Amino acid sequence: MYDTIIIGAGPSGLTAGIYAMRGKLKALCIEKENAGGRIAEAGIVENYPGFEEIRGFELAERFRKHAEKFKLPIVYEEVVDIEIGEGKHKVITNKNEYETKTILIATGTKPKRLGIEEKFIGKGVSYCTMCDAFFYLNKDVIVFGRDTPAVMSAINLKDIAKKIILITDKSDLKVAEPIMLDRLKEIKNLEIIYNAKPLKILGEEKAEGIKIEVDGKEMDIKADGIFISLGHEPNTEFLKGKVKLDKRGFIITDENCRTNIKGIYAAGDVRGGVMQVAKAVGDGCIAMANIIKEVKG
Repeated sequence: MYDTIIIGAGPSGLTAGIYAMRGKLKALCIEKENAGGRIAEAGIVENYPGFEEIRGFELAERFRKHAEKFKLPIVYEEVVDIEIGEGKHKVITNKNEYETKTILIATGTKPKRLGIEEKFIGKGVSYCTMCDAFFYLNKDVIVFGRDTPAVMSAINLKDIAKKIILITDKSDLKVAEPIMLDRLKEIKNLEIIYNAKPLKILGEEKAEGIKIEVDGKEMDIKADGIFISLGHEPNTEFLKGKVKLDKRGFIITDENCRTNIKGIYAAGDVRGGVMQVAKAVGDGCIAMANIIKEVKG
């Protein structure tokens, strides 16, 4: 029987884990992929206090090492279900079942899909600019996306790709921080196409471009690779019918990160709202502080 199980080892989950270990709770963190979370996919992070400039993967690694210092147990399994009980809950993974007094859901988000790219994922189509950018060194690339995610992808590619074609189905690009648009305007090897409807990915064995429709006219845009940057949706499929979600699938909580179920909390991007690492860290702190109070009475 654990005092708390943290599902997810991103910034919010690892922050919560540090607080749990310092609070002397019997805790377990369950992570599906890599500890550190999606911040590892960011290019340069400039808005996390204490670091004027740091690469996303380095910040993620610092979070992981900090949690390791306090001996936070992390197991790499996929959570497929939770069972809600009276005074205790069960977390079910693809390998094991764990009983716990409280659960903190910090599962974050996953990339939204365009819907026409399934055949080409990993074959010229990617969702992670920082992961795959260098495969397209001095090559032409397409970024199909919207708003902040698309602008960030273009900025991350500016010194790598020969040419960037940013295609959006919107009439403009809205960003979280205006300085990002200033940096977008400084990119010399950038072309932007607005109001484009995606029709199909071009190519047979590998993506070779995209067919779009603009103002009623179809056109083929050729490139060596395509990055899809439409934003993210929450990893909450296993929670449907368990905790209260909003219409987009994000977990609804109060200001203390409590869900509608006693003993179950949520933190970070999975709650929706502003998706920034600083907010995720704050959520992890608030959620675990309240879990410690609940466990210790």
